[in-house]
Amino acid sequence: MSQVTAGSLARKPVPTALLSTHVSDVARMIVKQNVGAVVIARDYEPVGIITERDIIERVVLKNKDINEVVAQEIMTTPVLTIDSNRTIEKALEIMNKNHLRRLVVVKGQKLVGLITERRLLLAVSSLNKARTPNP
Repeated sequence: MSQVTAGSLARKPVPTALLSTHVSDVARMIVKQNVGAVVIARDYEPVGIITERDIIERVVLKNKDINEVVAQEIMTTPVLTIDSNRTIEKALEIMNKNHLRRLVVVKGQKLVGLITERRLLLAVSSLNKARTPNP
């Protein structure tokens, strides 16, 4: 078991938006920052998350106006979090149990990062390679 923490692998700064942010602006953030999700926060506390898929399923495919819909209307909530000091194995366990690909990283109640399943799996793979002796 590693001592690598979720906080050490988390994306920082976290792409964030407010509850009142129009989904068109959230979509622009996703493209501009080359991310798959934006955390919706109130006073640095995560209250929801919007992914690319959320925008497609909850706005585009329902023929809603992307310039009229706001984050609060389509975000996934409650958002699952992990404390920044927890191990990457615990983060993967939470993701697997809840069928998630992203996990919000917090310190106390404050948002400090966003970690993806891909980033965690790459880290675990690297750790396993480092531990495996060469023949």
